[in-house]
Amino acid sequence: MSPSKVWYMNARARRFLESTAIKGRQILERSGWLDRLQPGDIVAVKTHMGEAYNVGYLRPVIIRTLVDLLTERGLRPFVTDTTTMPYHPWISRTLAMDHLDTANKNGFNQGTVGCPIVMADGWLGTDDVVVDLQGKGNYLNKQFVARAIADADALLSVAHFKGHPAGGYGGSLKNIGVGGASKRGKMNLHGALAGDKPVIDVKLCPGRRCEWWQVCEDCCPEGSIRVTDQGLEVDLESCVYCFACANLCVNMAGFNAIQRFDHLPTLGRRIADSALAAMMTKEEGKAFFLNFAMDISPSCDCYGWTDTPIVNGLGVLASYDPVAVDKACIDMMNAAPGLLNSEAEEFGALAAGAKKLNLIKGKDIEAQIYGGVANGLGSADYAIEEVPLDRSQAAINTFYPEVRARKLKGMYAKNHPLKGLDTASFGRATEGVTDPHHPKK
Repeated sequence: MSPSKVWYMNARARRFLESTAIKGRQILERSGWLDRLQPGDIVAVKTHMGEAYNVGYLRPVIIRTLVDLLTERGLRPFVTDTTTMPYHPWISRTLAMDHLDTANKNGFNQGTVGCPIVMADGWLGTDDVVVDLQGKGNYLNKQFVARAIADADALLSVAHFKGHPAGGYGGSLKNIGVGGASKRGKMNLHGALAGDKPVIDVKLCPGRRCEWWQVCEDCCPEGSIRVTDQGLEVDLESCVYCFACANLCVNMAGFNAIQRFDHLPTLGRRIADSALAAMMTKEEGKAFFLNFAMDISPSCDCYGWTDTPIVNGLGVLASYDPVAVDKACIDMMNAAPGLLNSEAEEFGALAAGAKKLNLIKGKDIEAQIYGGVANGLGSADYAIEEVPLDRSQAAINTFYPEVRARKLKGMYAKNHPLKGLDTASFGRATEGVTDPHHPKK
């Protein structure tokens, strides 16, 4: 079996046409993916629009540049994501209206991206379809895929490659595996339907002496938590393992009475299974994956903050194979030197060749890759094809259709900004200019 092709353009930019947003479009054009689509096809552009106060998510201009290309080709794109579980008490994307409000505050709306923004799993996260994995899954037998993504003719994944606290890393597989799953699909892939639960040690809870006890009760949508003067009571039968209480207890209260059960070898494979379910809603060749490996922070865009990058920006990578493009990003990240004043320095991962996120997370972060290979979703064997930048006049005209000064000529002729001024009276010439010529208008 031949290796999967991964197209690549580096992150450096020194002049016009070298914008990362433009490189993403040029890779998409080079891939030939658009030739597989028909005019009028509905294209789900799946991306992450950031949690409130996160600053690491992909900028709207990146999405807009791709949407413009799809529209020019006669396609009907919509930008999409899904509602979330309450991963922490203050997450702002659990209802569709809240998610859209957060997206708008982060700069994503129809005006900025050039097409509708749709929450793919509806108001509460139950607008979905059930996909049978036909025995291919590592852990999942069936999965809930968000209906708008499932119903679209084609899927363009536009992912921000970075670290992730539970999944090890986030890229194409997570973008469609977690982001393409409805809210109950997320419950499924996190193991709740199979019986996974948080790790609880009631002896560590100080009860209502903890200043966060009321938030602890309030953050559980199932009403599974009760905090008394004596301590913590959790109804595990009703718990759907949404992480909110665990993130509160560990990160804010600091008591660790409730902790996440982060068994990455299983979760990574479940993410890959969920990604396979999303892919099974599409005809062969109707999905394409762009990874923007820039602002590579150690955690995800679903937190309300963004830590400093652990390596410099790598560039834009793309493939028909989500496993291959993620693996290429991981390998490229590991080959790069780490950055000072980051978790790469904190965890001894500065050396070129060091497995950055493995050292930072304390575990092998490639479980998604292994799961995607095992369930037949893709290959970890890839070949990089570096895409040359198109510097043609036609390319310039695509992104910069006007020479702006041309408009000024006529305006200046009628009303020049310097008309009637004694320009020589405004200052003296720079040292070295021996024969100054003051403009006369």
